[in-house]
Amino acid sequence: MSNMPDLGINVPIHNTDENEEDDDESTNIVNVHDPFFLWGIFEHKDRALIRAIGTLSDADCSRLYWSCHYHKHNRVCQYVLDNNAPVCIARDAIEKISIMAKAADSKSLDLSEIPVPFLLPTSPQFIVTELRDGSIIPSKGKPLKFTVLDREGNTKVCIYKHGDELLQDAMCVAVMKEMNAIFKEENVDAEVVLYEVLPVDKSEGLIECVENAHPFIEFKKTASDNKDATSSSDALKTFIEKSPERKGNLFRTFLGFVVSGIVLQLSDRHDDNIMITEDGKILHIDFGCAFGQQTKLERLLGIFMDIPHSPFSEDVFIAMIGHESDNEIITQLWQTIKEHIWACFNAIRLHKNRFKPLGEEKFKQLYDTLMVGLNDNDARDALYIELEKCYNNRFNSARAFYYKIQQNIVS
Repeated sequence: MSNMPDLGINVPIHNTDENEEDDDESTNIVNVHDPFFLWGIFEHKDRALIRAIGTLSDADCSRLYWSCHYHKHNRVCQYVLDNNAPVCIARDAIEKISIMAKAADSKSLDLSEIPVPFLLPTSPQFIVTELRDGSIIPSKGKPLKFTVLDREGNTKVCIYKHGDELLQDAMCVAVMKEMNAIFKEENVDAEVVLYEVLPVDKSEGLIECVENAHPFIEFKKTASDNKDATSSSDALKTFIEKSPERKGNLFRTFLGFVVSGIVLQLSDRHDDNIMITEDGKILHIDFGCAFGQQTKLERLLGIFMDIPHSPFSEDVFIAMIGHESDNEIITQLWQTIKEHIWACFNAIRLHKNRFKPLGEEKFKQLYDTLMVGLNDNDARDALYIELEKCYNNRFNSARAFYYKIQQNIVS
């Protein structure tokens, strides 16, 4: 029996009684900008959602529509489509994109068939006027990758996937958004870099890629190709030191990178799932293994070694400390980094109840991961132990070796 206190979560039943008086609806505000709106939509009756539509912008109607579309709130969806042409065109566009992605046929790929202009569902303030550079990615599921443009020539790169349940990815992104809001409120100088994910149906969805981001594995390839770079540490350090902005961004986002990985219990963190942007920010992608889930390799190797949830190699640490070689100073720098990570972690602990919309099971996992039952000193000590695992772990090398073999087989 769990000793955890009552979490106070009640799961609302959608439209239990269509004739029920809804006197309380005036206080039940439809906030489509809430990161957890996709999970909190059941708090609203269809009538309340339909009434709210008249007060929403086209972009907000789009946010409401796609949340209702995923949960099959057909009455609300139809009302939006009947009364909002931009959302209706977007629905038609996504249907065609979905068909093309499912066919996975590069030869018959014709993006000119997609109706425009339409509101990009992942960023509905972005009005798509053109689609180009469509291609099928030769990986599991063969997702469709394409670029969208608006009237000003701004671009976004998107991926449409079939065969994956993207609801968990969207949940992880929502948690990250809430973390960033908490950091801002608590004046914690950290950032979790994220991207937009829209689950369109149970096994398909749209992903908006992070701009100008490179998988960490590219720095290892650069090191192997560059005679002046003796290791991937040198390649990444050289990249970061080209700009003071990059070094500051790496530090700020490294804090969010580590904390989000620990709190969300992310797994499958190989060098293609860790990205570095052109301005030096580090981020996680692909949240198919989160909340304690593990890959087969991790389950196997977990018998012999500890597997941290946000592992990072010494390459990133070396890029942050620069040319420093004094071991004592390096130890002090690592201690300072740990203290900053604790500040991030504890800020999230203080605002733990903001994650209740995730539902009882996921909230309990976060509750336990945040070590809410411990006092601050004990929680900090436990976090520092986990951080040492993240940094000094044998699993990084084992996974890198396994992943390299996988890549060679695929290629």
